[in-house]
Amino acid sequence: MSITRGEFLRSLGKSLPGMVASTGVATAAQAIFRRVAQAGPPDQPAGESKPATPSIPFLHQGPVGSPAIALTFDDGPVPGVTERILDALRARGLRATFFMIGEKVAAAPDLASRVLHEGHDLGHHTYTHRKLTELSDAEVEAELDKTVAIFRQVLGRRAEWFRPPFGGLRQDQAARVRSRGMRVAMWSVDSEDWRGGSGEEVTERILTHVHPGAILLCHDVPATAQSIDTTLARLLEMQRYKLGTLSDLERIQTASA
Repeated sequence: MSITRGEFLRSLGKSLPGMVASTGVATAAQAIFRRVAQAGPPDQPAGESKPATPSIPFLHQGPVGSPAIALTFDDGPVPGVTERILDALRARGLRATFFMIGEKVAAAPDLASRVLHEGHDLGHHTYTHRKLTELSDAEVEAELDKTVAIFRQVLGRRAEWFRPPFGGLRQDQAARVRSRGMRVAMWSVDSEDWRGGSGEEVTERILTHVHPGAILLCHDVPATAQSIDTTLARLLEMQRYKLGTLSDLERIQTASA
């Protein structure tokens, strides 16, 4: 499957930096975003056969009738930031999914170990955070395998989940992820904390767009560290929601299927 740049821009109304749709256009962009994210390799010239690629499902959200919400944090561990997020979760007895970058795990092994020891889901977010759709097969393999190796070395286990940087992943690449024992998870609510801004703005974006079965995308960045206590407190005040990990959300989805 392929899609032209013109079709993409007409559907979104603007270009998306790094393929991450802003919250304001996320609903309108959702269908086309998924087509791009899960599309196979570009069409091959006539006469050449296409390799058979199994369809790998990407988890975008849980059941819309479920009270469960998955908390996810990308791009850590970051000293001085990840600790504040972990402290806020521990104070409320909550668990989340942390998509960690391999080179950052190598640079802050004690902090990465704390994520594991406090019961959070482990997520693989490549080794250097490069956009996989722009890499060769050999480069993709290196991004995956170097992170698998550092997780084994530092944490003694593999990640359960994989999230591609910028949300860019082809189906043939997803098959490589699956072969390493991981499931692919995207998101349905983008906090846009990666834009900078204030902690108050991050909290308000989450509260405005949160929904039953949501997967919240946050990052280990200062704006999230500043807002995490308020965000969690206000989500918990909305008693119709239960906050947890991607694995929690998946179990509910499987049970309701």
